Amino acid sequence: MSTCSVHTIQFAEQPELWQQLHTDAGNRTVFSSLPWLRILAELFEREASAVLLLRGDRPVAGIPLMMKRRGFLRATPPLPITMYTGLLLVEDSRLWMEDIPLLLRAVERRCHFASLSTVLPEQLRQQFVSRQWDVRRMQNRTLQLHDSDTLWQGYSQSLRRKIRRTSETGLRIDSEANPQTLAECYNESYNRHGILPPIPPVRIQEWLTKLRRQGLVDMYAATRTDGRCVATRAMIRDGDTLYDWLAGSNPPLAPSGSHWLLHQLLEKYHAEGCTRFDFMGANTPGVSDFKRSFGGTVQNYEELEWYRPALLKQVNALRGRLRMRQRGLT
Repeated sequence: MSTCSVHTIQFAEQPELWQQLHTDAGNRTVFSSLPWLRILAELFEREASAVLLLRGDRPVAGIPLMMKRRGFLRATPPLPITMYTGLLLVEDSRLWMEDIPLLLRAVERRCHFASLSTVLPEQLRQQFVSRQWDVRRMQNRTLQLHDSDTLWQGYSQSLRRKIRRTSETGLRIDSEANPQTLAECYNESYNRHGILPPIPPVRIQEWLTKLRRQGLVDMYAATRTDGRCVATRAMIRDGDTLYDWLAGSNPPLAPSGSHWLLHQLLEKYHAEGCTRFDFMGANTPGVSDFKRSFGGTVQNYEELEWYRPALLKQVNALRGRLRMRQRGLT
């Protein structure tokens, strides 16, 4: 017999329930916090809500539904540059495991299409599979931030050579870089390949501005002696974990400027108490090579999708191919 009940909340009306779950959840991150989700909903025009599993008055599990309506369809598309938000859970699995189907059923009733990203234990993964969700195992790379010598020895030989050469060019770090600089460098990273960025630079600039206003992001730029920007990075600190949230570079100005900048930031944040660095995905060729050169370990996470009716899966695949073509990727 179920000991839990399911409730749907709007963040604007009952934020305290989500906040309580976020405080108690063992897998919480900054990306599942109210400030992050509220900014994302405002910027990308989503309806910010969540489905919660309550045991008595206490939320023990929950899924945020950042809804976007497309005609009669209710969809929760993937969240831009946001991971680990798909499912929040308190650590005592006895409180929620047997009632997870209630939570998933509520999402399936509310959504024609839902996309979630999270790290799942195998038992929970099978719950999604058994309910006909598409479950794709993805890869991420993380580093344990040790002392400078240990960190350096974990780098590939070619990376160490690149950093040494770049260190001799006189680059400096601007720790007060502004959102416009990062948005322009982000845009250039795509333009030099003749590809449209997935998020317009003006939207990235607005996003960075809102995040900095909330104290959620640190922004850096590596610049030459003539003042020209060669690489940028936006870092998110969450407790002792550091996330590599957004990056841009202009290699013609300094071929290894991005490598040098990240190395400098890893040393800086380690000195400030960070013990873990998260690359936020390692699934794109080229970019994955860059991340692998820093060492670390590969960890898995899941991307989960639900379609009702099943025909939407084919429609979504066609829309995805069209977007790729428009960006010049096919």
